[in-house]
Parts: sequence; structure tokens; C-alpha cells
Amino acid sequence: MKYSRERKRNMKRSFYWMISILAVVSMLLASCGGGGGAKTGKGPGGSIPFKSGGKTVTVAFSQEPDLVDALFSSMSYSAWVAQSVLVGLATWDAKNNFVPELAADIPTQQNGGVSADGLTITWHLKPNLKWSDGQPLTSADVKFTWQVETDKGNAVYTRAGYDQITSVDTPDATTAVLHFKSLYPGWQTLFTSGPNNQGNLQPQHMLQGKTGLEKDPFVHWPTISSGPFVIADWVAGDHMTLWPNPNYWKGKPKLDQIQIKFVPDPETAKAALKTGDVDFVPDFAESDLADLPKLEPKIHTRVDPGPEFEHYFFNMGVKGTGTGQSDFDGPCPFKDVNVRKAIILGIDRETIVKTLLFGKTTVPASLWPNSTWYNTALKPYPYDTTQANQLLDQAGYKADTAGGIRHGMCNGTDTKLSFSFETTTKQLRKDMAVAVQGMLAKIGVEFKPTFTPSGTFFGNYASGANMMTGKFDMAGYTTGFYPDPYTDQFLCSSVVSKQNQGGDNDYHLCDPKMDQLFAAANATLDPAKRKQAIDAIQQYQYDQALIIPMYARANVMAYQDRFILPPTSVIGGMLGDTFDWDVK
Repeated sequence: MKYSRERKRNMKRSFYWMISILAVVSMLLASCGGGGGAKTGKGPGGSIPFKSGGKTVTVAFSQEPDLVDALFSSMSYSAWVAQSVLVGLATWDAKNNFVPELAADIPTQQNGGVSADGLTITWHLKPNLKWSDGQPLTSADVKFTWQVETDKGNAVYTRAGYDQITSVDTPDATTAVLHFKSLYPGWQTLFTSGPNNQGNLQPQHMLQGKTGLEKDPFVHWPTISSGPFVIADWVAGDHMTLWPNPNYWKGKPKLDQIQIKFVPDPETAKAALKTGDVDFVPDFAESDLADLPKLEPKIHTRVDPGPEFEHYFFNMGVKGTGTGQSDFDGPCPFKDVNVRKAIILGIDRETIVKTLLFGKTTVPASLWPNSTWYNTALKPYPYDTTQANQLLDQAGYKADTAGGIRHGMCNGTDTKLSFSFETTTKQLRKDMAVAVQGMLAKIGVEFKPTFTPSGTFFGNYASGANMMTGKFDMAGYTTGFYPDPYTDQFLCSSVVSKQNQGGDNDYHLCDPKMDQLFAAANATLDPAKRKQAIDAIQQYQYDQALIIPMYARANVMAYQDRFILPPTSVIGGMLGDTFDWDVK
């Protein structure tokens, strides 16, 4: 599954504030036992209010979550908050082990949780679980989460895997039996929580009977919690406050409060870290490693390498209303593999890594870097302007004057090789796009960057975001396909459009061959056979020049010496264990 490091969505200010007001009202009702909930605390959502002198930590986010319920957002900042507020049956620890969260154990064939044919998965929940408002958390919430995911009226981020389940049985309050219509090796990513999968359980008693939940105030600001903390306050554009959940199954977390401060960019976060105004910054880039280590011993730096990557990609959309079709056509020249390959060859990615990232990472050949799934037989396309020019000549695109923009006939129309490129306002992305602009000009390709605030750039279809609606030429961001290597992001059935607003294929690429290759990756539970299938996917994407992997990513974070940050990993997440956060 996919979860990008910087994703999703835009809300107009007036709507944002309307949602916030509604959320406050709902939260006050919840804290007073509204809707049948028992009183479990005096704070919002049943939380434990912060008292003067309590232990608190301030975190800086350079992007504000579009919403918190991760089923409806592909933005990493949403997932990070959700890991503390809305959890799932299981998660991944700092050693990348799959461990129970709300579940009593992990299903296996040995304990009867996985059937011999792999089509039935049985989860057992811990007994006496409660939401923060005191309401029981049971197998009914597991079944309801599946219903939310499969309701076509809900614009969830992805239905991958959930759409393979034919039914969910709940013989008792602590047992949920999942019946799959076909083998789904990535079942561990369903109903489970992490920074890169969507499976946090939904409260049936709060949302039952509703649809179109992407617009529901609860999805934006969950007023109750199943995790260690509850959102007590959220001031748009400024901060979010988390207070302990008194009903969390582990008990009370070590901290009495977490403050999340929204800052405009990583540079501001770094300045606040140096002055001691914030304790933890989880979202630095590899380029920051040039100076972060110099802040020791007052400020510590941690780097967790992982399978994420920054990539550029082409809009491959074909306008239509059928499966796999988009609202808009992508640029005509991108239908030619030689044009795509020439653009890749025209970008000096190694120099970008050396100059902008200080050589702290590498250029991968595919989209599964730093993982056991990586196809080591592939080598990154080199920087080769001679070959790039030859390919563009062969494709029929030539410049009228030296240094001019190439043009040629495409579907009967004289077409310039002039493309817009959209990404976020992050400074590193700006610098990289400007460098690419100069490089592509040397092969007669006009590359026109635009920089959009992340909340708008990563917006969903309903918000009118360019990437989801298909109104772009090229775009770029960070993502990764883990903990399971399978993703539905390249499937025809996932192409985002008016008729499929809940899709996550923002490449707008529909290729039946790709569908077949991904189907093969899910046709077996044998890791060796799956590796062969994932290798074949990478080879095909490489040969077709469908994606431009810019560089491999790592989680780069820094924190004050007073802050006790437990071990972390990319799969477990930087905010995966806020229960054990502490201060000296």
C-alpha cells in the first residue's frame, strides 16, 4: 500500500472553521456523555486534562494535517497523528515486527487465525476494550470499518484489500472473521495502523448510518480516541493539543500532553529546535544532515533508512468515463515511451543528490529502494543528453533554433514539448525543480515548475486538487510501498475520476499489462515467487520509463536532549510509540 510522506488535501478556510466549530460542539457532547457515552474524564472526548507542572513535549510539523482519520487521507501528517488517536488491531514495532495493538494476538496458521487456503483470517480482540468516551470497542467496529471502506459513497483513500473481503463475521464481541474472495497476501495491512497503511478502526457508535464520511466533522477531527491520546484542541494554522486517553488498553501514557506546532517550513522548525521552543522535529530531509549533527550534544539526530522515494511522474490520463479513464487527457507526447525516456535521461539525478542532498542518499532504479523487494538487476538511467536528443529526434520533435523548445506532430497537432510541473512549497523541492528546469532546457524540453501548499497539492478529488482531478502535466512527491510491496496505485480500477473519486492512482495510468503483473504479485503467499513478480513489475516500469525515481528517502529527525524518544523505524513510524514518549 502507499502512503506518501507529504500528502493530501485542501479545505477552504470558511469550511475549515465550520468543521472546527462543529467538532468542538461534538467533542463537548462526547465529554458530557452525549450519545449514550459514559463520563470518563473532564477533558474533551473523555481525555485527562493537562495540569500545570505536568510532563509535556512540543513537536513541530512543517505541514498541517488535512484531517486526522487516516482512512480518508494520504497525507503522512494525518497518519502520524492518527497513530496516537485512532489505532488498529495491530501495528509494527521499532524492529519492524508485526505486533498486536487492539488484538489479543497475531493470526497465524499455527494458532488457527489463518486458514489453510489463506482465505479466512480470524482476529481476536483484547477483552473489555473501550473508546475514550467509555463506549465498548468490539468486533462490531471491525466489521463497521470494512463497511466504511467498501461503501462507494465514501471517498476513502484506498479500498485495496478491503474490496477482496466478501464478509466479516462477528460471532462474539472479541472475534472478527474475515472471508476473502481471493488470496490477499497483504492482509496484515488491513484493519491495522502504521505510517503507511490505512486500517485504523472506525467507531460504529459515532458514524453508523452515515455516508460521504470524507465530509464528516469526525473524520476531520476525531472527537474520541482508541489510541493513547485524544485531540483536545486544534487551532487551524497554529497548533494541535493531545491529552491522554484514560481508557487506552495500556493505561495512561508517560506524557501528560503533546503539543503539535504547525510551522511554515523545515527551516522554521530547525530554528525553533535550536532555540528550545520545540522538542522534536520528525520531518527533516537528507539535505539537513549537512548541519544537524553539529548540534550535538544538546540536540540529537536520528536517521532511519527505509523504502521511500522522491519521484517525478507523467500524467498518463486518457479522457473518458470508463474504468481506468480520467476526466482529462494527459499530454499527448507522454504516450511515446521515447519522450518519457528522453526526459529521464535529461535529468542529472546524481548531481542533484551530490549538490542538494550532500551525497547523503542514492538514486534508485525503481520504486522499491532499500528493501528486500528491490530489483538489483536494474541500474538507474544515466544522465545522457546525447541519447536523450537522439530519442526526441526519432520521436519527431525538433527545435527551430538552437536552444529552442522542441515541437512536432502528436495526434495530428503541432505540439510543443512544454510541460507544467507541480509539487509542494518545500524549499528542497523548489531547488530541485529549478535544477531540473535548467537540465531539460538543454534537450529542448520546457519544464515549468509551480509550487503549491501541501494541503492544496495533496487534496482529494472533491477539493478539486490538480493531481487527483488530472489537471496537471507532471508532478512530484515522496511515497513508498510498504509494509507490503503490493500497491493498487497503478491499477486501472484505481484511476481517479468523477466516477471513481476514491481512487488513488494519481498517475492516471491504465495499462492492462500492469494490472496482470500486480495480480501475479498477489497470486501466491510464497515470498520467493512474490519477489519474482515484484521484480517483473519493476522491470516493466523501467523499460516503459513510466516513473522518474529521483532519490531514496530516509526518516531524518532531530530532538532535544531532554526528550526521551523510544526506538523508531520507517515501518513503525517516527510517531508510532507516543505512549512511551517521556522527558528527563
